[in-house]
Amino acid sequence: MNQNVKLKMAKFPKLLGELAHSNQFLKVFSFASLTLTLMALIILCVWASKAPQVLTLAPTGEALGQVELPTAENQIRSAVRSYLEKRYKWDPATVKKKLNEAQAFVLPASLRAYQGAVANVAKFSIEKLVSQRVYPEKIEVNLEKKTVVISGDRVTSIQGFKAAGNLQLELTFDSGPRTKENPWGLYITKEREE
Repeated sequence: MNQNVKLKMAKFPKLLGELAHSNQFLKVFSFASLTLTLMALIILCVWASKAPQVLTLAPTGEALGQVELPTAENQIRSAVRSYLEKRYKWDPATVKKKLNEAQAFVLPASLRAYQGAVANVAKFSIEKLVSQRVYPEKIEVNLEKKTVVISGDRVTSIQGFKAAGNLQLELTFDSGPRTKENPWGLYITKEREE
């Protein structure tokens, strides 16, 4: 008698093998997830600890870059250039206006002396049709002595005839209140031409 015996495999070892295989997959997946989470957390911490990027925009919409504060010498040079523009660049039509604008760089205590000095300049310019332009080449600032030495060229036109000469000017300055006309707060106390 031949009987075919069919052997049944026990289900328990097979289930145990599948479970072990499944556990390996879950362990690898859990480790990968933990690694990815830690990397994301580290990147987030580094990114969050950086200073924020602030974009400043001009009224025209263009980005403004970060600039360093100007030095005292540069601010004084800028104020002196503005003073020279008002005090030493004029023609007969604008001489009174320009000299009055230059008063913003004169302290109130010295205003009367300044007005007396420039009254003759304005009168002479209008009567003789005199115009003047200055072109400063070098502006040397001495903060200890509170002086500015300016050298450059001066072009004077008298009734259409032009004459060029050297400009050698020493200004003594002092600081004072800042105003709309004089935002630097620089006031000329003495002028000396050579």
